[in-house]
Amino acid sequence: MDDSLPNRLQDQKACITNLIKELNNRLCSYPDGSLRIARKRGKYQYYRRDSAEDIKGTYIPRKDHATAVMLAQKDYDIKLLAVLEKQLTTIDRFLSTYNPDSIQQVYSKLSDPRKALVDKGYLTDEEFAAQWQTVPYRKLGFNKEDPEYFTRRGERVRSKSEILIADALYSHNIPYRYEYPLYIGNVLVAAPDFNCLNVRLRREYYWEHLGMMGNKEYANHNVKKLECYSLAPDFDESRLILTFETESHPINTKVIEEKIRKFLL
Repeated sequence: MDDSLPNRLQDQKACITNLIKELNNRLCSYPDGSLRIARKRGKYQYYRRDSAEDIKGTYIPRKDHATAVMLAQKDYDIKLLAVLEKQLTTIDRFLSTYNPDSIQQVYSKLSDPRKALVDKGYLTDEEFAAQWQTVPYRKLGFNKEDPEYFTRRGERVRSKSEILIADALYSHNIPYRYEYPLYIGNVLVAAPDFNCLNVRLRREYYWEHLGMMGNKEYANHNVKKLECYSLAPDFDESRLILTFETESHPINTKVIEEKIRKFLL
């Protein structure tokens, strides 16, 4: 099942922990007391209260305005610190009890006779990926004069660079479909080089490799293609993966691996 929520919470926890540390360090540098603000004859006046019993406080003259600023920041930081610490406790409590596999475990713990009688009501990641992979579609096809390039999976592609991408996806067990047509509504937007599935997130990505960017005609054609993505209603551009190369600067396999790590694992 999708474990992205715990991952996001771990990232949030790290941010909150760092901010708590920063606030605690900052609180040590503030002057003693707290700030009271009063309005007198249409103007604000500032007072430093030394304790909770000090209701009125000591007036802070205009020349010591920096003291009022620091006390205001101190009061704010104390309130913010209390909220952050509460959030951190809530996240820790959730992470200690959350089990992303608990839904699957309900079914897996059943006896075989019971499994035969029930509909488990969900697909495992493996089942989801297999179902996604086997969706039928019509590929674009090749011309007779097109060179023949084949991937490790035995699939024909259009370039050596596409072999590198396809084989990297295959080696990482990333499900993909080659030149799968992308429709937004009933409108065909494009047939991306690779339609990839992040199994963990159950999220589709569209990988376009622009392999002849030094060719003016090719570059212009693909700029228009990318515009189709941008102008398509409701298309999520965060799902678009792009790689580039020119004749003098071939694709870097490290870039391919980084794209896979960032979007698909």
